Amino acid sequence: MKLLCSLLVLTLAWTASAAITRNDDSCDIALLPAATLLLPYFEVDLDDPNGSTTLFTITNVTNVDQIARVTLWTDRAYPVMGFNIYLTGYDVQSINLYDVIARGIIAPEFGTGTALSPRGHYSDANQTINLSGCYRLPGYLDNLYIERMQSALTEGRVAALVGLPACNSVGGVHENAVGYATIDVNRTCGVSLPNEAVYWTNEIGYANALSGDYQHVDRGSRFADGGPMVHIRAVPEGGASPPLFPRTFYSRLQAPATPKLDARQPLPAVFAARWIAGGPTSYQTFMKVWREPKTGANATCAQYAANEMNFVEIVNIDEAENAITDVPTCRGFCSPTTLPSTSITSVKDVSVYPLFYADTIAGWMYFNLDAPDDEIASQAWVIASMRAEGQFSVDSDAIAFGNGCSARVRASEVGVGTATIAPLPNTRNP
Repeated sequence: MKLLCSLLVLTLAWTASAAITRNDDSCDIALLPAATLLLPYFEVDLDDPNGSTTLFTITNVTNVDQIARVTLWTDRAYPVMGFNIYLTGYDVQSINLYDVIARGIIAPEFGTGTALSPRGHYSDANQTINLSGCYRLPGYLDNLYIERMQSALTEGRVAALVGLPACNSVGGVHENAVGYATIDVNRTCGVSLPNEAVYWTNEIGYANALSGDYQHVDRGSRFADGGPMVHIRAVPEGGASPPLFPRTFYSRLQAPATPKLDARQPLPAVFAARWIAGGPTSYQTFMKVWREPKTGANATCAQYAANEMNFVEIVNIDEAENAITDVPTCRGFCSPTTLPSTSITSVKDVSVYPLFYADTIAGWMYFNLDAPDDEIASQAWVIASMRAEGQFSVDSDAIAFGNGCSARVRASEVGVGTATIAPLPNTRNP
């Protein structure tokens, strides 16, 4: 009897410990079904249907229906457009951003259509979502909305529209429409944007139900690349208790008193990405970089310019282990260059990246994209986009040197700092 009681006590203690530990509650970002998908960079040629465009696909990997809210952001993190996508169980939906931005068509009648699709044989009703506002999905946009969206993504300006103020600094100036996108699981087919308080109190969902990928196609330049979107989980799933993280993916957009209502994992700040440039086959590497913006929910027009942000450092390391940085005289946090919330830049762009050593055609780069004036490490994502012979291309996610709970890292010894370039210790991960 004494032995049985001892075993019972041990079993209860182990069960309680297991319930508290929650081994799936992690800061590590992985390709797992998620509550938010991040498309770190998109580009669309508005003048040429055969020019550059970005497509993405969302898959509902659960048996119950889901609502996905798509938000398009400028390169300075201004939310310019949002729309809902209704997915039945195991449903899949593709979007061509040329249709959306250039033509103002979200759901063409010959394909997607605006009516709710019926549930399939293996699809069940989701009792946690409200479909009352989903009677009709978005189809064709009004010209005023199209013009405002195009102006925001190419000229960085928006006109006043239905209570939305005008602003001339929401983005940079680009030949093509440039920005990034987020896709969130939602509980309703609402119309609010993530910079509005009601989005977090009434609309955001917590089901890790989505997977997704993207393709960037440019027929004129004869290349196409793609890969998975960034999969960001809600932890804990369901949102019933506060997350274990010091901050979340969307913390900056929420009220200071309740900054973690989204429960999403935060992203890392430090990365390593390989590059190759030059050589007999005309290798090229472009870095697609997403960075957490500084602006919060109630940003004024003038504050969006602050999303052109500096960073701690980028170190270029070639195949002979030579290392060079663009901050050779810095002490601590500093950088002479800036990058917005999303961008694509060639590794040969000396306004951003350290100069190569002579005759160097390959190596890797160390990115410490923490904004120097943040209290904790800033979130970021890096994709290396490699091309060759004017016809071959591939996208590869950079390797993260930590996770969203890793401590800040100061400038490296290469940048006359104190930090060693190396993977970060996993000391904060719950």
